[in-house]
Amino acid sequence: DYDALCAREKAFSADLSEKATAAGGEQYAELLSLAYRQVMAAHKLVEDDEDGLLYISKECLSNGCAATVDVSYPSMPMYLYYNPELVNAMMRPVFHYAKSEVWPFEFAPHDVGCYPLVNGQVYSNGTDPEHQMPIEECGNMLVMAAAAAVANKDASLFAENKALFRQWADYLVRYGADPEDQICTDDFFKHLPHNCNLSIKAVMGIASMAILLELSGAAEEAPAYWKAAREMAQSWIERAANGDGSFRLAFDQPDSYSQKYNMVWDKLFGAALFPADKIRSEFSSYWQYGNPYGIPLDCRGTTSKTDWLSWTATLAETRDDFIRFMAPVWRYFNETENRVPMSDWYSTKTAKHFYVQHRTVQGGLFIKLLEQSGKCRFQSAE
Repeated sequence: DYDALCAREKAFSADLSEKATAAGGEQYAELLSLAYRQVMAAHKLVEDDEDGLLYISKECLSNGCAATVDVSYPSMPMYLYYNPELVNAMMRPVFHYAKSEVWPFEFAPHDVGCYPLVNGQVYSNGTDPEHQMPIEECGNMLVMAAAAAVANKDASLFAENKALFRQWADYLVRYGADPEDQICTDDFFKHLPHNCNLSIKAVMGIASMAILLELSGAAEEAPAYWKAAREMAQSWIERAANGDGSFRLAFDQPDSYSQKYNMVWDKLFGAALFPADKIRSEFSSYWQYGNPYGIPLDCRGTTSKTDWLSWTATLAETRDDFIRFMAPVWRYFNETENRVPMSDWYSTKTAKHFYVQHRTVQGGLFIKLLEQSGKCRFQSAE
């Protein structure tokens, strides 16, 4: 089959390059061409008699967490573009674990085991409450489910797990407006209370619940969640404002900054929870923090992450601004001295990578291509 498979691969690569160049420029296309094999390589596709198709990721080069929710979340744009059913398959192991007696919390888990065993969370002392990511993982699961349902035009997985999703969405309504002291997926920065970007994730998680209800034929239940999401977004704008058009790292830290990459789902869904002029002024404020290899993730350091940089870049209103924002990321990969598989966490001053490499999160680079396709655009009945 070599000749036939080789011809298919060449056709796939040519199509990817053409579409990615149109969306974000030649350098962007090179990043995607470099990434897609790596994104798939750290997953295992299996079928389970009870739960069906499972697509289990391995957290490469850390502790080997399997089916990590906040790794699947940044990975999913590539799969939403090509095969949304694989995003559903990422979530199924999490549903199974969250419904079991061994998961003691009302929020979603971080992972479901240590690869290749999916028999219970191992991250940071297992179920130690000090090391959980309540807002992070609830928001991730809801956004993943909504994005996959819209792209797949099928909300049956949500219908099968509706009670669990309602539990997570209601948790975000109660606690998402001003998150307590906890970690998020950027756990290398440790705990942070009042995290503004994490609160955006809560807003988008609640909106995702409304989308899922509409898609599943329960539209009469959706308005309450749309209302909660809009009210939380409006409150966020008021509480997070620095006063100069930019928004804070944390609600209690004036004159601070962070990339609001979670806001990209407002744009992809077309939910318009955050006014366009607010997104525009926030995005414009990032340029002042630029280093040779990109814009730091936030004001706590000079490191950044390739997945989140591409999500933030997708907030740009023009293709030229997207290309300009991503050019230092391409330069990082081109000039780094670290000859390792694509590393997502790196120094924006030296182009040296930090620890992690070969991770599936590089699937997040596909988000501009996904945005251009309109596959996740949702037309609400409201």
